[in-house]
Amino acid sequence: MPLWVLIVNCYHQNKAEKIAPYHTALTLAAGRAGVGIAIREEDDDALSGAPFDLCVISGSHKMVGDGEFEPALADLMRSCERPLLGICYGHQLLAHTFGATVRRDGRKHKGEEEVRRLAPGGLFEGFPETFPMHESHEEVVVRDAALLAAFEETAESSEGGLEAVRHRERPLFGVQFHPEASGEPGLRLFGNFLGMGR
Repeated sequence: MPLWVLIVNCYHQNKAEKIAPYHTALTLAAGRAGVGIAIREEDDDALSGAPFDLCVISGSHKMVGDGEFEPALADLMRSCERPLLGICYGHQLLAHTFGATVRRDGRKHKGEEEVRRLAPGGLFEGFPETFPMHESHEEVVVRDAALLAAFEETAESSEGGLEAVRHRERPLFGVQFHPEASGEPGLRLFGNFLGMGR
């Protein structure tokens, strides 16, 4: 039986174009990892509540710090017991859902960023200490007491910015970068994530 992967599409402009790389990267990663998957895509404002084995929350042009998110998506994150990966906007919303602060930092982060692994295993199983990932964001997750109470930091940028977290009690993960646009390192990360659904 294939694993059911739910992709939550949070884009509301150029939806099909923006979400296509997620489908492609997950399918490639699954093939390389020898994992059978079936992908279901749902919009963040039309979640069906159907069961899934793994969930990927996409990026978005929306700003979490401005309150631009669907309450039902935050509820899904809050109650999820299955492996869930929030990417960029999804990472920010995951942190916000558990009480952390998300805000603009006055910069437009765009292009390749050197990422440093802080914790072994999990999403970064088999990764070197540093590796490149593609960035495209204006908001960041703040390292505050609420974040550190709920999440372990697992990666940071070369400048010390927070790049990845994992929930301390459940299989919930967030990455600020875009693995679907990061070539081989992104495919490796997706392969590690898909392995968690077995």
